[in-house]
Amino acid sequence: MARTILARYGDGAGYHTNVNRPGHQRGTLDFTSSSWAYCPLSVYSEDYGLIVVSDAEVGMFWNFSDY
Repeated sequence: MARTILARYGDGAGYHTNVNRPGHQRGTLDFTSSSWAYCPLSVYSEDYGLIVVSDAEVGMFWNFSDY
């Protein structure tokens, strides 16, 4: 489903995230890690996401959670 949503931004889009933990497949990131694999932007214990920038629009997909 993510590929379908991100396809709307086109091949020339830029992708930016605060996640830095490598995923299970080469060239991917792990957005499901239970350990700190990102630099949070807020005070919440889970604060990570993806910003997509194309010539026509900007998309922000973010998760905030506090346990």
